[in-house]
Amino acid sequence: MPDFLRFRDWLVAETLPLWRDDGYDTHCGGFHEKLGFDRAPITGEGKRILVQARQCFTFSVYSGVLDGADAAARSGFDFMVTHGRHPDGGWRHRVSRDGAPLDDTRDLYDQAFAILASAAMIATRGRADARDFADQTLDYLDRERSHPAGGYTEAVLPDGRIADTPRRQNPHMHLFEALLALYEATGAAEYLGRAERLFILARSKFIVDGTLREFFTDALAPIPGPEGRIVEPGHHMEWVWLLHRYAALADDAGALAIAEPLYDFALAHGYDQGSGGLFDEVTADGSVHRGDRRLWPQTEALRAHAVRWERYEDTAARARIDSGIATLMRDHLTGPRGGWQEHIHADGENFYGSLPASSLYHLSSAASEVERVLTASGEMPAEKQKVDK
Repeated sequence: MPDFLRFRDWLVAETLPLWRDDGYDTHCGGFHEKLGFDRAPITGEGKRILVQARQCFTFSVYSGVLDGADAAARSGFDFMVTHGRHPDGGWRHRVSRDGAPLDDTRDLYDQAFAILASAAMIATRGRADARDFADQTLDYLDRERSHPAGGYTEAVLPDGRIADTPRRQNPHMHLFEALLALYEATGAAEYLGRAERLFILARSKFIVDGTLREFFTDALAPIPGPEGRIVEPGHHMEWVWLLHRYAALADDAGALAIAEPLYDFALAHGYDQGSGGLFDEVTADGSVHRGDRRLWPQTEALRAHAVRWERYEDTAARARIDSGIATLMRDHLTGPRGGWQEHIHADGENFYGSLPASSLYHLSSAASEVERVLTASGEMPAEKQKVDK
């Protein structure tokens, strides 16, 4: 069986059913944060709104393929809406298992994923209220969180103060993703216009000397010292995918020119030549900063290779899809049925002691994007068989 079909079968026949059945909280509603390697829920930390949003998105994407996925997505979204909204606007960070507020911090990262989940519910379920929630979140960001240097403030603490932390490209990247998804779901040009502003911000501030930096001053300059030179190959790949997507939706070839050096840098400096996997972190000069390998960068690389193959018929990128899936399955998609190794050392030893629900978004996004591209190229049949397990 080709590697991609093995990967898709693992996801659809083993992993998604695990999270639909054991990962959904049938007692209180919403999705559990983590499962142990014995498949038992780990409930002591409550539920992050981020996780609820990501799981809603994941099960929406696969609602036509997996039995029960649609109900899981709808129920998870209802839990998120009922318990996650902050009375002063936006979305709180964490609630208890039964939905009581635990952490009323309003992180930009969480706002972005609440919008992404709303976009998914519009696209797959046609829920008008989901667009209302997305618009209310964007209105809140415009009203309360706009930053004079560009973009949005990082977080509002429970007491209403703006968090005094470095600014990050990462939540802005996911807000860019959410806006593109909203545009695709609704066709409303206002969302593409918002995405354009974030594209300009990334081009002018986040990308410095051909590399995507992570942490910034209030004025969006890389923070002084080593932290300002940290580069994550996985985020390079994620932006490559998003820039290709934006270029297609906005008919803006300039986005492709921005994506090219990001992809080249990740290929040249982001890979462990021994394992074939992406490092967690390198520096702006290409030196390895953290040589461990998390699961999610491997999946983001698959999305980047897929869009390169789609747009340019880049045969090297097509080969990297196969080699990337083989590496992913060999090093990460092992262990209990439907489980994975979340974070591994250079020698391949896993040092993360559970299965975090948040990673399912990365796995499912990679699988659906590769499948979309391979189907469009004629390598896979267009019809998908529904899985009932």
